[in-house]
Amino acid sequence: MASLLHVTFYILAVNKNVQALACASILAASYSLSDLTTPANFESIDFAVYFLYDVVTLGAIILAKYLFFRDAKNHPCYVYCCIGLTINALLFFAMFVDSHLLGTYEPWALWYFYSSTVNIVDLVMVSVVILNRDFIGLQLLSRKFLSSKAVV
Repeated sequence: MASLLHVTFYILAVNKNVQALACASILAASYSLSDLTTPANFESIDFAVYFLYDVVTLGAIILAKYLFFRDAKNHPCYVYCCIGLTINALLFFAMFVDSHLLGTYEPWALWYFYSSTVNIVDLVMVSVVILNRDFIGLQLLSRKFLSSKAVV
């Protein structure tokens, strides 16, 4: 829905933010493809599939930024999508290791942390893609972190 909103904004000349449109479109394609290809009977190996989807999506967003928006400033949607996809990918990988490789079948703290964090991160990513606002301050923190690293 966020990508359709950005396409509508672009067509109607309400907002010509192509970087937000690209992030929204890449996220929409990834999430739609992952929903279509994931079987109904969820298994522990599917965490690895979701991990790969997030890594490929993150790579596509970074590649689009590098190819098309290299000189443009980073919009909040780009920063939040990169951070959110990284968090989700790490959690999917942790769940894959825990459930598939270690064979854990009883819920424990990681499972509860995973289920709440992935949903919150997805909600924040979609909200930022729609609004394109840095309402949590992650972009500000990333700028300060990167500028302090450059000084050292």
